[in-house]
Amino acid sequence: MILTFDCYGTLLDTSSINECISNICYENNVNSQLAINAFFSYEDRLMYSDEIIPYEKLIRKNLQFMDMDLDTGDLFLSNYKAILQTYYDLKPFPEVTSVLEDLKKAGHSLYLMSNSSSQIMQYNLQTLNKDFDDVFTADDTGCYKPQLEFFSFVQRKLNLNNNNHLHIAKGFWWDIVPCAKIGWKKIWINRNRINGLKEYQPYKEFNDLRALPTYLKTIQSIEDKNIQDHHQKPE
Repeated sequence: MILTFDCYGTLLDTSSINECISNICYENNVNSQLAINAFFSYEDRLMYSDEIIPYEKLIRKNLQFMDMDLDTGDLFLSNYKAILQTYYDLKPFPEVTSVLEDLKKAGHSLYLMSNSSSQIMQYNLQTLNKDFDDVFTADDTGCYKPQLEFFSFVQRKLNLNNNNHLHIAKGFWWDIVPCAKIGWKKIWINRNRINGLKEYQPYKEFNDLRALPTYLKTIQSIEDKNIQDHHQKPE
């Protein structure tokens, strides 16, 4: 089966980004929660401007808006390299590496779909042991998730359909919602254990990736049995 994955929050733990911003705030007597909220708020706004901004430049512009909003001079902008390095150094959640290895051994094709850049993903792939057949970033698609064109682009490239494909992601707004709109089968990795909106079902839900290999084996067994039963039916 073709498995497409979101990256940040699904495979890689992004809490170190918050920690980096919080440390800057602590050292400079700035409210860390306000700063973190501003960081992710402006990131979203900048992703959906008229023209796509490459992700590294988007982070830099984001920090400029944070300084403006929080009246911090160039505090956050001056820490651009440190914050960017945090993206380079992101680590996988504890179960991720072994699960990806199991999926690869089982014969699945693995693909990444990320709002990141090709340059940052080179570092991220190192920590994920290069288990992926290919990676699609905003550099490739010319847009950011949850824009449907991102998903349509990947669908065209990989000839996806619901018989050969499943999407796995933590981001409800960025992945589960557009998957529902485009008709993809999906698994929501609900690491924060929140209540999803029913209008975007059906989706399978797990709190992490550990159950994924067994679930996929179950699906395959059911499909194999259905095929066998179909062939055994009398003409």
